[in-house]
Amino acid sequence: MVLIWFILAYNSLSTSIEGEEPEGWSEEIRLTFNDSRSLLPAIAVEGDNVHVVYLDNESGGKYDLFLWYVRSVDGGITWGSPTCLVGSPPTRVYAPKIAVNGDNIHVIWCQFDKKIHYMRSLDNGNTWDPEIIISQNVYHNTINWDIGVCGDNLHVIFSDINYKLTYTQSKDNGMTWSNPQILIPTTCKVVRTTIAVNGSNVHIAWEDNERAGKFVSDIFYIKSEDNGLTWMPDINITGTINNTNYRPDIAVHNESIYVVYGHQYTNSRQVFLSLSQDNGKTWIRNSNISSSSGYIQWPAVAVEGEGVFVVWMDPESIHSMIHFRSSNNCGKTWGNITWLVNGSIYSTQPHIAVNENTIHTVWIYLLDGNYEVYYKRYLGFLNTTIDIDPDTLNLKSKGRWITVYIEIDKGYNLKDIDISTILLENSIPAENHPTEIGDYDNDGIPDLMVKFDRSEVEDILGPSDAVTLKITGSLTNGESFEGQDSIRVINKP
Repeated sequence: MVLIWFILAYNSLSTSIEGEEPEGWSEEIRLTFNDSRSLLPAIAVEGDNVHVVYLDNESGGKYDLFLWYVRSVDGGITWGSPTCLVGSPPTRVYAPKIAVNGDNIHVIWCQFDKKIHYMRSLDNGNTWDPEIIISQNVYHNTINWDIGVCGDNLHVIFSDINYKLTYTQSKDNGMTWSNPQILIPTTCKVVRTTIAVNGSNVHIAWEDNERAGKFVSDIFYIKSEDNGLTWMPDINITGTINNTNYRPDIAVHNESIYVVYGHQYTNSRQVFLSLSQDNGKTWIRNSNISSSSGYIQWPAVAVEGEGVFVVWMDPESIHSMIHFRSSNNCGKTWGNITWLVNGSIYSTQPHIAVNENTIHTVWIYLLDGNYEVYYKRYLGFLNTTIDIDPDTLNLKSKGRWITVYIEIDKGYNLKDIDISTILLENSIPAENHPTEIGDYDNDGIPDLMVKFDRSEVEDILGPSDAVTLKITGSLTNGESFEGQDSIRVINKP
């Protein structure tokens, strides 16, 4: 039996037609409304609270950029009015980063004073403490800083004015901060840092523009297993492949670590993935997940459970588009690539977060003739467990049915499943009879038993001995569910 906690219609998420909403996603929601440009949004999610920070020069001078914040308290359905957190000219805030833990929201950014500024809210964004400076001597021309949080422990990284990877932390929820320490003192040129935290494990990745040689950059990784007290030696997780690797983003779930980054070919740029499933000890390097002919930018990753979700900007046509791709098995295989926005209008700078089976994305969009921040969420499917019987299908044996047992989220009634909507591989309908509700696997959770015509199933089986079959359907209220299970096929003709 295979538990699929959250499925994104991996096989059915085809590239959307220009102007149509991609399957499973909400309509896009505009978050900013003014005549000035909004830039570099970042998103963090905790339960139903969705928090976004971004830059805007509304009411400022030509080169002023102020820090703004906007939130939703109902999972992204509705949004409050934006709040300016830092807006006294002359100011040039750049590249805010946000992290959240419960009602505690933490934001960092850099200004032209070459200092890392920090601000927090302890009441879910209702009020904010005054900003403080937590580090100086920062190289501020690229996005060289990031923040991660676990409980009261905050971790901030940045590249100093000598391009050294530098780290500072707070152990009291942002009240006080440690003296910054250089983690990589050797010859290197650190830019575009990214951080992810899981318990006492702190994971950092960055683009190094010097050690690999002139005009070549690689993605390096370093970790601490004791909450930043000591650090393991850094390692190259791309390996020198004689091209440029740039702008990494990192996400972690338990011992699985995912780093996406851009990879420069001669005539294109791709989104590559390096992943570790043993807490950073060993790495699977350089998996291409974009397969684009364009020059992608801004790759970003989020993870929950076995689900891995990636967005990026790809100028496949005259204008750029935000693309999305997902894996439901820790990055082993990937679904189809989906456009999240209209391909005829310029969009860029995507960011992504996932929490409690819902995916949230923000980006900037030129839809209204001005750069504005837009938001979209994935509506999701019910938690579903699928068990297909038999586990091994012998094509030379006789039988009329393939039997499937379906479990859905607690709190939902199996009687509410509309049998007529249940499909195997989006094409073979379940039989209306026989059906039965019981507890086939004796786990205390009811199962719905349905059957499919065996000959129809055999007709669609591929050449592989191991076959994964997908089951989809809906409740009478319109909510969708989806799951899959793998069976073995023998004695193929």
